[in-house]
Amino acid sequence: MKDYIKIIEDNKDEMLQTLKDLVAIPSVVSDAVGDYPYGEEVQKAYEFMMAKGEADGFIPKNVDNQGGHLDFPGKTDDIVAVVGHLDVVPAGDPANWNTDPFKAEIIDGKMYGRGTIDDKGPLLAGYYAVKALKEAGFEPTKTIRVMLGLDEETNWYGMEYYMEREKAPVAGFSPDAEFPVIHGEKGMISFDLTKKINLSGDGDLKLISIKGGTVSNAVPDSATAVISYNGKTTEITAKGVSAHASTPELGMNAISVIFDMLKDKAFCQKDANDIVGFFNYHLGFDIHGERMRIAFEDEPSGKLSLNAGIVDIEGDQAKLVIDVRYPVTYTLEQVMEGVHSVVDPYGWEVTENTGAGPLYKPADDPLVVTLMDIYRKYTGQTDAKPITMGGATYARAVPNTVAFGPVFPGQVDLCHQPNEFIDIEDMVTSTKIFAEALYELAK
Repeated sequence: MKDYIKIIEDNKDEMLQTLKDLVAIPSVVSDAVGDYPYGEEVQKAYEFMMAKGEADGFIPKNVDNQGGHLDFPGKTDDIVAVVGHLDVVPAGDPANWNTDPFKAEIIDGKMYGRGTIDDKGPLLAGYYAVKALKEAGFEPTKTIRVMLGLDEETNWYGMEYYMEREKAPVAGFSPDAEFPVIHGEKGMISFDLTKKINLSGDGDLKLISIKGGTVSNAVPDSATAVISYNGKTTEITAKGVSAHASTPELGMNAISVIFDMLKDKAFCQKDANDIVGFFNYHLGFDIHGERMRIAFEDEPSGKLSLNAGIVDIEGDQAKLVIDVRYPVTYTLEQVMEGVHSVVDPYGWEVTENTGAGPLYKPADDPLVVTLMDIYRKYTGQTDAKPITMGGATYARAVPNTVAFGPVFPGQVDLCHQPNEFIDIEDMVTSTKIFAEALYELAK
């Protein structure tokens, strides 16, 4: 068997070019088009990877364009999986980027572009780890599978559809988070708050609309209110800082900013004043749910996080979309009980959207132990311990897997933010760690 670590180093330039090609496809989930359930751009990214895998000698399988995989066959039917996704969140306001978000550029050892760290770059690190093992002549006992998800940033319907039809792995990891091993992921729920409103009325100051955000799992970087004063219409725009909803403390919520700007306005419509008052009193800049009566916290995973991701108020309808990540020892029922106790008296209707229960594996779980041993070997961080997080990865949807990498401790993570990047040397190191992990799990 050849040295697969050297093969990874030799394949570095090819891996980076492949990432550039993938970043150039703006694979944000959109409305279904024909047989493409997640839109044309996601399908382009998917077909690109399926064709790449087949050209490199892997066995592809497409599961009705809902997802698929590339197999490096082993001697048995047992599967060891790398689980990633090809869809990305919207880039947001291009003015907040120093580069074109869909034209990858390498600057000072970092590749910038939407999807470089979430999750196209890490997925390719896993792919090139498998490719190196294959080129080295490794003969795995278990089949090594690269699973390609297509709607991780939205509803996970594709992965649910895929897993209902395909065999689950016996072990694996999702390179879509941080190092070392993520042995706990907080529970998550996205829900809509909606109510009928009346914005008609006579008076000097009127609220016409408030809009902001595009997805619930990102801190919105822009929000706009349209108001009318003495018949003249004015548009007010608030700028924020985007961040992943699991780490709202890293961003600044533009929706919260716009409501704060409106808090002292006396609109002629009662419903407008009620909604502005409700938001500022029960949400505001709160990111831990104190005023929504869900300020839960535990030792393994810390505090609950809350993100007001979308607002759409216009005409006769008001809508807020809220994302909550709750600690691993709490339940969805406890979260929603708190929410209802606050919003029901105001007449808001609650509709639960996407969600997933907490994921937790003890530190002595064999998969956790194996991955931690490999991480410690490569980094020299002998005191490193598995961690928990508020983010959600496909490890929740795929049995017998955990999140593993690619962001190293202390490294800046601009996932879901402007100027997202992946450190090239870190990407190469991740590929080596993934290769050894797959070797150990599949041998």
